[in-house]
Amino acid sequence: MSRESLMILSIIVITAILLTAGLCLILYFKRREKRLLERIQSMLDQAIAGSFEDTRLDESGISAVESAMHRFLSDSCMSYEKLALDKEHIQTLISDISHQIVTPLSNIMLYTQLLEEWDTSGQGLQTPGPPVNTGENDIEKGEVLEAIRMQAEKLEFLVEALVKVSRMEAGLIRIQAQEQPLQPVLAAVKQQFIRKAKSKQLCFTTEPTQERAVFDRKWTIEAVANIVDNAIKYTPRGGTVSIRVQPYSFFTCISVSDNGPGIPEEEHAEIFTRFYRRVEHAEAPGLGIGLYLAREVMKAQGGYIKLTSRPSEGSTFSLFLKRN
Repeated sequence: MSRESLMILSIIVITAILLTAGLCLILYFKRREKRLLERIQSMLDQAIAGSFEDTRLDESGISAVESAMHRFLSDSCMSYEKLALDKEHIQTLISDISHQIVTPLSNIMLYTQLLEEWDTSGQGLQTPGPPVNTGENDIEKGEVLEAIRMQAEKLEFLVEALVKVSRMEAGLIRIQAQEQPLQPVLAAVKQQFIRKAKSKQLCFTTEPTQERAVFDRKWTIEAVANIVDNAIKYTPRGGTVSIRVQPYSFFTCISVSDNGPGIPEEEHAEIFTRFYRRVEHAEAPGLGIGLYLAREVMKAQGGYIKLTSRPSEGSTFSLFLKRN
């Protein structure tokens, strides 16, 4: 075979190889593109069905388009879950509000009806059910008005407390914590409850302090006041309620102690939940929001609450605030 024939044959072979290689490359990229589209379609189908899973991808073996699509769907999935949680929170809050408002509204409507009967009959009111503990079956108009006032105050307190809780949980209330002395907090709480404590003949004391901590004065007073209110409410007549401050390495502690009935250990976590009321205190005034709000205030300031209590030995609520 001549040299010219060999050269022509070599060119034909090289051309065939190049064409084959080119065809293989085209088929490879076509298949890669198909697999990419299939994975993107699969992610979209999962997202539409609500079953998208945020799995880690190998960035070295994935296209920028697929990576961007995955991040977008992952962020969208997280946003959807957050919206679902927010919706559930709102539904729970509405349910709590509805449940707590029913009783005072029903009482107001009942006593208003009694007043209407008074105006139409002009003869005193007959109480439904068993007689009122007045020695008679008649009930005075003044007592009805006082009952309506008390129920209206309870309703007002409930609404205000729920608004505070909901605004704090939604992040609408910002805690302005700064380093400052704790004595003004103790003084404000003592002034708020000294008359109530005297009416129950309680020994209510606050130890003066020079300690400082990082906190929001308004909301810390609110937290301490909620705990002191419970202590005075449930401590028997003639008992003691005291507030003292104690410094530690990283925290400053405000302790509220009483010699009341105490709280069983199995209930220590539950009493900080919203609307929780102990069975034996179900008839006592209150809504079960105070301790929950106090805990949320402390969490927002980077602190925490600790409870030490045993039945018949009283209780001590310790509020720990950061020192600096």
